[in-house]
Amino acid sequence: MSDTDLEPELDVVPTRRSFLTAVPALLLTPGLVGCATDPSPAPPGTAPSGAASTSPAPPAGPQQSPVALSTADAVPAPELPELVVDYPRSVDLSVRYVSRDPDDPTGCTTRGREETIEAEVPAGAAGISLDGVRYELKQFHFHTASEHTLDGRRYAVEQHFVHAGPNGETLVIGRFLDGGGPGGTTADRVLDDLPEECGEEIAIAGADLAGDLPADLSTLRYPGSLTTKPNTEGVSWLVLRTPGSVADETISEVRELFPDGDARDLQPLNGRVVRLREQ
Repeated sequence: MSDTDLEPELDVVPTRRSFLTAVPALLLTPGLVGCATDPSPAPPGTAPSGAASTSPAPPAGPQQSPVALSTADAVPAPELPELVVDYPRSVDLSVRYVSRDPDDPTGCTTRGREETIEAEVPAGAAGISLDGVRYELKQFHFHTASEHTLDGRRYAVEQHFVHAGPNGETLVIGRFLDGGGPGGTTADRVLDDLPEECGEEIAIAGADLAGDLPADLSTLRYPGSLTTKPNTEGVSWLVLRTPGSVADETISEVRELFPDGDARDLQPLNGRVVRLREQ
């Protein structure tokens, strides 16, 4: 949050974004309520951005993201609400290069952790539901290499789907991506034609968001933060256990744009419990 918008992102390009607050309890653990930022197209987000920054790092709280995830250590939680996905088979996207570095707001110098590629989704076009409560998909973005690890493995790319709840909650669905795929997915389409730093937006028509998700929607859930500045906590993370794949050429394109990566370092769990909701 970078999952950037992580991932409530501090938008510093001419786009629209904003902050929200409050995280619903039933997303993660019974009775958990937190405070989060908003992922709407203006200043929201969860994505690492930024080149070399001279600003002092914001004070880190006890519930920072990303973390190392382990299926063996995760607590089975069948009582948690089922993840119901309402993503379209065809939707038009606006893809842009985003910087979230307050010391380099244009993002036009050196590519770094506080920058990412972000695809904005039209309002009301996609969302997920938990226990009957709908969370609207605002945007998705990518980090390389993956920010979370799963069972000790770091994947080539991690995709973050950033949602906003009815009361300003921020919920991010994370998905691991590796190479070896046949190509043609929405992730391939977005990452194959990457906008340059400070370049113009790129329009992608007819993206199949529903087809990008796995049939197995089992998720590892925990309370965390945005993975980009200001690393605000109160974000509900649902990381898909089943990874996806994109074409090897897609991975190469991402690494060419971000040769040093744009992923935040792993953060300590600090006593948090990761729960596995099989689905």
